[in-house]
Amino acid sequence: MFNPRKKTSRNGGKEKKKGKGKPPMFTHRRGIFSKRDVSDDVTKPWAAVGTWFLGPKAENADVFIDLMFDSIRAHMDFRRGFYPCDPPYVTDELRKAESFKRSYEKIKTELDNIQKDLYRSVPFFSTRYKGHVNWDTAVPANLGYIASILWNQNNCAAEGGPATTGYEVQVGEDLCEMVGLNRNTSLGHLVAGGSVANVEAIWVARNLKYYALGLQEALLKEEQLRGPRGYEINLSHHETPTLLITATQWELLNLDTDTIIKMPADVATLAEIDQKALRKILADYLYESIGAQEFCNRHKLTTSPCVVVASTYHVSFLKAVTITGLGKDCLVTVPVDANARMNSQVLEITLREKLLKKIPVISVISIMGTTEESAVDPLVDILSIRTKLSQEGLNFSIHADAAWGAYFSCMFREPHVSVAMASPAEESFVPELQLNSHVTDQLKALNQCDTITVDPHKSGFCPYPAGAICYRNQGLNNFLSLTSGVVYYHGDINLGDLGLEGSKPGAAATGVLLANRVIGLHKNGYGRILAECMFTSKILYCYWVCMAEDTDDFFCETTKPLPSGKIPVSPDSDEKVDYKTFIKRNVLGKSNEELSQDKYTMSILKEIGPDTMIPCFSVNIRENKDVSQCNNIVSAIFNDLSHASTEESEQRVPMIVTSSTMQDHKYSLALKKFKERLGLSTDNKEGVKYVITTCLDPWSTSLEFMDDFADIMRNAILNAIGTVTDKPDCHSFVCTDKVNEKNEIFVCYAGNFSQTQHRYFSVARFKFHSEADVATFNDAVQKAGDQPVVMQNLKTEPKKLHDLLFNDSGEKRETVKFDFFVGLPSGIIRPFMTADMAIKDVPRYDHFDKADEQYPEVATYVMYGNLNDAYLFHIPTKDPDYLQIVRLAEVPKGLGDGGEKSVVLKQGVDAELPRVPGSPTFDPQTKKIKDPLADTKYYVEFVGIQGQEIKTTVMIQKKIWFDGDVLNKSAVA
Repeated sequence: MFNPRKKTSRNGGKEKKKGKGKPPMFTHRRGIFSKRDVSDDVTKPWAAVGTWFLGPKAENADVFIDLMFDSIRAHMDFRRGFYPCDPPYVTDELRKAESFKRSYEKIKTELDNIQKDLYRSVPFFSTRYKGHVNWDTAVPANLGYIASILWNQNNCAAEGGPATTGYEVQVGEDLCEMVGLNRNTSLGHLVAGGSVANVEAIWVARNLKYYALGLQEALLKEEQLRGPRGYEINLSHHETPTLLITATQWELLNLDTDTIIKMPADVATLAEIDQKALRKILADYLYESIGAQEFCNRHKLTTSPCVVVASTYHVSFLKAVTITGLGKDCLVTVPVDANARMNSQVLEITLREKLLKKIPVISVISIMGTTEESAVDPLVDILSIRTKLSQEGLNFSIHADAAWGAYFSCMFREPHVSVAMASPAEESFVPELQLNSHVTDQLKALNQCDTITVDPHKSGFCPYPAGAICYRNQGLNNFLSLTSGVVYYHGDINLGDLGLEGSKPGAAATGVLLANRVIGLHKNGYGRILAECMFTSKILYCYWVCMAEDTDDFFCETTKPLPSGKIPVSPDSDEKVDYKTFIKRNVLGKSNEELSQDKYTMSILKEIGPDTMIPCFSVNIRENKDVSQCNNIVSAIFNDLSHASTEESEQRVPMIVTSSTMQDHKYSLALKKFKERLGLSTDNKEGVKYVITTCLDPWSTSLEFMDDFADIMRNAILNAIGTVTDKPDCHSFVCTDKVNEKNEIFVCYAGNFSQTQHRYFSVARFKFHSEADVATFNDAVQKAGDQPVVMQNLKTEPKKLHDLLFNDSGEKRETVKFDFFVGLPSGIIRPFMTADMAIKDVPRYDHFDKADEQYPEVATYVMYGNLNDAYLFHIPTKDPDYLQIVRLAEVPKGLGDGGEKSVVLKQGVDAELPRVPGSPTFDPQTKKIKDPLADTKYYVEFVGIQGQEIKTTVMIQKKIWFDGDVLNKSAVA
């Protein structure tokens, strides 16, 4: 489904350089470094990013393998050195046993099977991956994980992992400091993931909310607690302190977090007992001890509490309120604005309603980067609202779900002097872009939240599982303690007492710690990585905004709208343009160097687009008001650009994305506004689907890379529209003249520029089910002479081309029935056989694009085949043009040897013939397009293994088919 480069006005009106074909996607950091950067200058801190990842092509494999084996050898040496005089168990005699040998072979066989299965995995490491919030994991994180995994340490307590438990404590302190907390008074620890952290945050907030009420009852009833009965507390809405035992129920349910946190220590001191003894006494009074029903009965609580969150909340909060026994109905959602951020005005109205009805608010959650809408909630406003309402008697904890957004704090954190990198001697042309002002303000307020979820395995580039939770006040975690003593270990540090989990992998802590130490939680470390990713996301956002031409039948709308109004084209200009025009003039088509030096344009880029580098958009056909049709188009894009198949990947997904749906939420204007921008009916509550393109890699900063992605997406959009709107028909495929050893043939689709349902260029590989059908086919080829053998789906079973080749999920169909003809089918030609054919591969599926205004300078063909046979299929550009199939005498040189050669040909590559013009030539007498390949030997240029530009010679063995008529034939009225 990879398409040739388009030459449209999306690149800012600049025509792309002709004659070079489609630039390689994966040359060595192509276009990321300026030519000046090839000097011996060592003061290039941005180059460090190159060591932090294995690389899309495993470029750092040698170093990684060396370091990995060093770690494994260190563990082996430790085993040998531990009580070295102990005898070995696995002896030479044991190895000679047949059962030992069989078991070894079984391990090897099953491991090989696993490795084959893993080839079906999603290639998160590739720059082509733009789906979920996941990408390649950092080399230090991987090495740390691998270094620890054989030690199998358990971080439940220090006795289970003396070294790795200490690592987790350090990681917790580092993450707390990263989000602005005081590492000496805060507390952080690792969990399996953000979902667990969110559950833990609600758990502790619930316990905190009801603690004072349980403590009040204990003070009144327990003789051991007579001393603290004079204990006073400060109420936000009272000027003078109040006795805890005389405070009202509502007042005790609305104390500020810090007041509650210090109660256990204060009361224990006044009672002259330790906190362990106090916990034992309170076991008969606390919510988490006696249960919800008993607690509510004792205190005559008839109103259920609530947890407040934006309507874009993660599903883990539903899990949290059900796990903690609060119930789904207690989760109160606040609508979001057009930017998918919590509407703070509605939040205040909602909270005032709770205050009026005396409904306890356990927690308000601020989402610091949604992983679908890429939005950061207005935390500053939420904090301000809490301050205001606390003076009126309503208080609650604030939890920041910063699973995705926390690491973005590194972008404005200064490094410690000891890890600061040297300043570059000249300006870097690895483009970076900082956070917009809204996000910066919100992240800087994280240190005022009570609890914060952080996910090192998201924007921290660490392997799973590595989530975390940070507590602003380390005393808050004491409200989760379920034991009076140690866990079942007796170590110094009992991490199993700190949260939901008991046993946990020490390897995860080691990986996160090593990544923190090597990369650094500051602007020159993780901040640099994320700044490059941010630049990528803003450029991709600009492409999505400008994707459609004015003459296109479709248009795109981003979920994050462009600002309204106009801005100056330059700081000193009186001319003002809208933002879309500004992007076309000042961004698209510019080089990295030009953008880096244009501080005004970079300042505009900083403020537009997604909050946290996830540009999203939807597509609609002009004048269409039907939401379902719009959603069907987006679903078709997702099906074609997703990797969900359990079959072995044919590497036919050129760009991997994901999708979601903007749903209707009470009082929220986001969906209504989005529908209005898409021209859709707002009369119903049907949600609108959109494409998600997460930019979580620092490699794609080149504008040429982005241009490639834009071309891929444009082709996917055109294909998707065809998938939804094309009429079913019969489709003809011209066959090559040779069946390979697997009973497979290569075919080229006989498309047409004028007929909507045939406006495609496609190359595919089909397999015969029957040996008899192969024999019949070969016999027909021998008798056909100059005529091609053509296969066409049955007239009684017309289909859309997409439905013919793919099923609803975008995967290849297993079997289709075809009629076979000698020559292109017509009313007078009868099929010589009907056969069941299996679709094995579709390397090219491109929609003709009317935005292609010019022919390429030189002719471009798809070179496709296998280890033994290679074919050229001409790529038509615009009306008029031609289709052509040529069999080469041998596989061209420069494709590598053995497996490499097979991979390149199996993948299919664009090959340019420099001596052949890109525009068609016409016979002066017949006025028809003539075959441009008059010779048998031609120079070709293409991109080979590892992005190498190959120039070699090909020999034509046979011209199988040439057509300059059917392709250009006008549609019949």
